[in-house]
Amino acid sequence: MKITKQFFKKNFPKIKKDSYKNINGKVLIIAGSKTMQGAAVLNVLGAYRCGAGMVALASIPEVIKATVCTVPQALVLPLEKQPLMQIKKYIKSFQPDVLVIGCGLSALAKETINILKFAKIPAVIDASSLTFLASAGGKLPKNIPYILTPHIGEMKRLLKRKAINTETAAKELAQKTGAVCLLKGPVTYISDGVKTYESHSGNCGLAKAGSGDILAGIIGALYARLLKNYNGKKAALYAAAMGAYLHGCAADLTAKETGETSLLATDITNKIPAAIKNLLK
Repeated sequence: MKITKQFFKKNFPKIKKDSYKNINGKVLIIAGSKTMQGAAVLNVLGAYRCGAGMVALASIPEVIKATVCTVPQALVLPLEKQPLMQIKKYIKSFQPDVLVIGCGLSALAKETINILKFAKIPAVIDASSLTFLASAGGKLPKNIPYILTPHIGEMKRLLKRKAINTETAAKELAQKTGAVCLLKGPVTYISDGVKTYESHSGNCGLAKAGSGDILAGIIGALYARLLKNYNGKKAALYAAAMGAYLHGCAADLTAKETGETSLLATDITNKIPAAIKNLLK
């Protein structure tokens, strides 16, 4: 099923006039490392641009410093000598609606399953955490609606294949894991194992570092907000579908100014507000 502007407009979560930050979606992002600090920054930007009421980042001090310089609204939770213990403490105190885990995470990705088992809440799982799941063969905790967001290389590793059918791989991985799966590509496929959506928005300028980090943040925010309206699995499917479509629309608006070759991930974040306005007209 092709995602349309009408689908987005009908299902996009509106912010109520009498709402406040604590009920507009709380997202805890676990991302970033010394060599991939920008991934966390882009996660946070994507989440805030999509209406999350509160976004917290758990990461190492270097990443925290880079993030607050760019996104001063972010709540910051430093990780130092005992990161897993600290993350568990932050989950208890912050009480997020959704986790976003894996972008630029590097070595800490080995704790992905331990974090998910402890949190017992919905999560968007990307990048380093997907690589860990593929290599370690770790099984996701049952009965929790996760969203997996692999690119083609990660999908091959997750399915343990040298080649995949891009039109059916998301559905296959969803059936295998019980998660909603989003396969990024020229056409992005999103499936819960039964229903599959296709996003045809976007352009080849997205084939560049950082664009997936923004997407993970966008989906995390939409997921946290949609959980107020739908059950977990439906919220996960709609968040992934609308997130992919919005991300592509923002990239298309960006490319009109920069061209596809010069498009940067940071440019996309600045076009998310205009893309949302256009889609809700």
